[in-house]
Amino acid sequence: MEEKDFITHSSRETEDLGSKFAHNFRTGDIVVLIGALGAGKTTFVQGVAKAFNIKSRIISPTFILVRKHRVNLKSPAFAEASAGTQNLKTLYHIDLYRLENSEEIKNLGLEEIFEDTDGIFFIEWGEKHENLKTSWEINFEILGRDRRRITLNH
Repeated sequence: MEEKDFITHSSRETEDLGSKFAHNFRTGDIVVLIGALGAGKTTFVQGVAKAFNIKSRIISPTFILVRKHRVNLKSPAFAEASAGTQNLKTLYHIDLYRLENSEEIKNLGLEEIFEDTDGIFFIEWGEKHENLKTSWEINFEILGRDRRRITLNH
């Protein structure tokens, strides 16, 4: 697994990192976001969404559990897109924080959601899912008030 480390100094830099890195994700990728509350997980996804020209507001799906956003393929991020993203139509933003056990996670129906062959899946607190086959693992570490270490593993 390849690992890349980044330090951001503001939420804007965390969002920009998500935007800059978005072209690395492929249709069908399951991206697990790991880190404490307030570490920048949702902010990173906001950056990815910006690169994919998603018009709907990206907010934490903590209480909804799953949010579905339409991707705009006319986005500049797709200018360098490979065959891996040309069919991308939906970004799923999923949050497992409030789920207590594997039975609750199973009842959420993630397996059915993953059947969307035109989707990409960002899962906050995804480490709670015992058998998740991830494409990416992104760790967010709070270093200070606005500083974050973001480690991307692929």
